[in-house]
Amino acid sequence: MSHLIEEQLIALNIIDKAKVTEFYPRVRDNDKVKVLKCAESGVIYLSSTNHIADSYYTDQKGTNYWSSTTREEGLKTTHEDDHRRFNQFKDLVKGKSYLDVGSGLGGVLDLFKTVATEVSAVEPQAEIRELLNSIGYKVYGSIESAPVKNIDVISLFHVFEHLTDPLNSLKQLHNLLTEKGKIIIEVPHARDVLIETYNSENFKGHTFWSEHLILHTRKSLETFLANAGFKNIKVTGFQRYPLANHLHWLNTGKPGGQVHYAHLRTDALENEYAKMLNSIDQTDTIIAIAEK
Repeated sequence: MSHLIEEQLIALNIIDKAKVTEFYPRVRDNDKVKVLKCAESGVIYLSSTNHIADSYYTDQKGTNYWSSTTREEGLKTTHEDDHRRFNQFKDLVKGKSYLDVGSGLGGVLDLFKTVATEVSAVEPQAEIRELLNSIGYKVYGSIESAPVKNIDVISLFHVFEHLTDPLNSLKQLHNLLTEKGKIIIEVPHARDVLIETYNSENFKGHTFWSEHLILHTRKSLETFLANAGFKNIKVTGFQRYPLANHLHWLNTGKPGGQVHYAHLRTDALENEYAKMLNSIDQTDTIIAIAEK
């Protein structure tokens, strides 16, 4: 069976196959899928993508994906990231046409529609797509089926790592943009400090997941964008989870430290910790902004 991600990583000279070894024996929800890592590039990817069939996301039922029974309930779980992304990128979207790929419950659509000239989305989950269409959004099942053109800003928030054919998807999105249009891509980082420095076995057992087909480095993300035709590419680090979360992982081997250790949280501490992680390129997230 083909493995397009691995093929593209090799073709783009991002990885050296001779330097790829097994990094972790499984993902948390599939014992048959291994986690591989290139010693030279630092890119982490799964041994197979065959478990993500074309119907995998389409057939997801209702709002179960967000462990909720209603859209309103599900939006509570995405509220912090939705609002953070709106505040980060609202100036980029203001007065522009906007397309969000992998919109999920549409929390960012609710926010960006207040500043964009028009919003639309791509969401493969059929029931969620129907729900969003029913409340007035233009939502399409795939990039290929989206009839939209001349989009000013496209975003993929923790979506790019789910795509089985990332390079072709980027090329298709490139074609949808206006001249000088921009793309925003936010993905989990292969060099997350919990993996790179703290080497937390519990965290690795939790974070490696069958849907996260690849964990990028700054260089690999930049290379994919450049080969899809994008220019003026800027990739920066961003830290989503605070020091309290990391201390909880190291102490208990479990997530949720931002809640359980809330008494250890201050804005000043978290800002300095995030700044330090960014300086050593070990944030949990990287964000790329590029231009057509």
